[in-house]
Amino acid sequence: MQDSEAGEIPEDLMIEIAARLPAKSTISEHWVFVLEAGGSWKRVAKDFQTPHHPSSLQVTMKNVLYYLAFTDSSQTCVLVSFDIRSEELSMIKLPPPPGKRLALINYGGKVAVFDFSLLKENGLVDLWVVEHWRNKEWSRKTLFLQPCQMHLVTHCFFTAKGTTLKGQVILVPQYLIPPFYFLCYDLQLNHLKKVEISGIPDHWFTMDSFFKSFDVEFMDPTENVKYLES
Repeated sequence: MQDSEAGEIPEDLMIEIAARLPAKSTISEHWVFVLEAGGSWKRVAKDFQTPHHPSSLQVTMKNVLYYLAFTDSSQTCVLVSFDIRSEELSMIKLPPPPGKRLALINYGGKVAVFDFSLLKENGLVDLWVVEHWRNKEWSRKTLFLQPCQMHLVTHCFFTAKGTTLKGQVILVPQYLIPPFYFLCYDLQLNHLKKVEISGIPDHWFTMDSFFKSFDVEFMDPTENVKYLES
């Protein structure tokens, strides 16, 4: 991994953070994996005593890993930050009520929760931006799609796959249907751009859903491959 002024992950730590939650316990343990020959796990944030269940929604910005989680007791949705350099954890509660379709994104250098739960039904998205972490200050921006673009989102549900270098949210259909395309949502201009993908074999679209499974991943511009001797 590159360590640059833009705030990438240091080379000696991996991106992922693990929380071990025994089924009948309220204790959370957090570990990072040290990238070195042989590799090793290292426990961090031992004094952080708030148990929570991490989700798969995460984003890394300026050497800080953010992820959504639920508290063990009340199932309250929270945003957790892990400072990779200081190895400190902290959390703030999400503004209520969070939707069922969320994504964490980098919004102009600030971490934000992109709520597109109502995108398919009425073209509405909510953007909750963390303005001040210590003061737990959020700002809200609500967007409605232009009526002429509603046809792009009403035929199926979408999954958010991060953002482009220009900050556009990437939305990928959950189902493989022709013609297959993904959308780039410019939150500044409130505009969708359709990008069609060609070359997919026709028989893929007619396969029984029981056998058909697919995913689309986009390479983060900060990612690279590093060889480690075992």
